[in-house]
Amino acid sequence: MNNSNLKKRIVWFINSEIERVLTNLKNGAVNKEYALGSFNTLYQIASSTRDADSMINLCEIMDKIRESNHRTGLFHFTEIRSESFY
Repeated sequence: MNNSNLKKRIVWFINSEIERVLTNLKNGAVNKEYALGSFNTLYQIASSTRDADSMINLCEIMDKIRESNHRTGLFHFTEIRSESFY
C-alpha cells in the first residue's frame, strides 16, 4: 500500500469517526468530555499524517463543543458539519 492510499484511508477513518462521535454526543450516548477526548485523539492522528484540513475541522468542532452549555444529550450543532455522509 503506498502512502497516498494510506493517507486516503486515514482521512476516511477520521471523517467516519467524527460522524460517529457527533451522533453519539447528539443522542446522549457520550458526554462532552468523552467527545473532546475522542476528537483530541483524532487530531493527533491527523497531525501525524500532516492533514491540515482535518486538523482545522477538528479544531473548529472542539471549539464549538467547548463553547456549548450542554453536558449530555440533545447536542445540536449540525451547521459545523460541512460534510455529511447521508
